[in-house]
Amino acid sequence: MPVEGSVRERRRAETVQEIKAAALVQLAEGGPGGLSLRAVARAVGMTVQSLYHYFDSRDELLTALVIDGHRALAAAVAEAADASRGRPQAERLFAASNAYRRWALANRPAFLLLYGTPVPGYEPPSREEVTGAAASLAEPFLDVVFDGWSAEQLAGVPLQPGAERLAGADATRVPLPPGALALFYELRAQMHGLVMLELVGHLAPVNDHGEDLFRGMISRAAAELAALRAQL
Repeated sequence: MPVEGSVRERRRAETVQEIKAAALVQLAEGGPGGLSLRAVARAVGMTVQSLYHYFDSRDELLTALVIDGHRALAAAVAEAADASRGRPQAERLFAASNAYRRWALANRPAFLLLYGTPVPGYEPPSREEVTGAAASLAEPFLDVVFDGWSAEQLAGVPLQPGAERLAGADATRVPLPPGALALFYELRAQMHGLVMLELVGHLAPVNDHGEDLFRGMISRAAAELAALRAQL
C-alpha cells in the first residue's frame, strides 16, 4: 500500500474516532435526544458538510456507536472469561460479570446508548453487523455460566411453569435447550438489573457498596447453579 494512502487512511480513522468520542460526550451531556451533528462537527472543528464525508446521517453515527459499544463490552467480558479459565466456576462467573459491570460504569454514555432510554426517532438496524455485535456478548457468558456442564445436564434444566412456550423459541444465536436458555437469560437479567440500578444511582442506601452487593448476588447465583447441576 502506498505510504500516502496509508497516511490518509490513518488520518481518516483518527477523525472517525474523534467524531465518535464527541458524539458520546453529546449523549452524556444532553441525554438520548441530545445528539446534534452540528454540535459534534463544531466539537471536532469541522463543518457539518465535512462531517457528512464520514457519516451521512445521525442514524449512521449512532449505529457505529452501537456496534462499537457491543463489541467493546463483549471484548471486556471475553477477556475476563479467558483470564479466569481453570478457576472455580463461582470465581469465573464473578470475573466476567464484574467486567460487564466495570465497563458499564467506565463507559456510562455508551452503555446507556445500548441499554438505556432509546434515542428518539432511532432504531438500530437489523443488519447482521449490528445484531451480530449485540449477540457477541452471549459467548463469553455462556462459557462461564455453564462451565463444565455436559449436554445431558443442559438438556435436563427444566422450564419453569408459565414458560412452556419457550420450547419453541429460536435458539440460533444462543444454542441452548429451552430450560437452560431461560435460566441463562434469568441470570443475565439479575446481573444486568443490578448494574443498571448502580449506574443510575438507585442503590440507596448502599450506593457506595455496589461491588460488594454485586459480589454477593453473583455468589448466590453461582451456588444455585452448582446445586441445580448436582441434581441433573
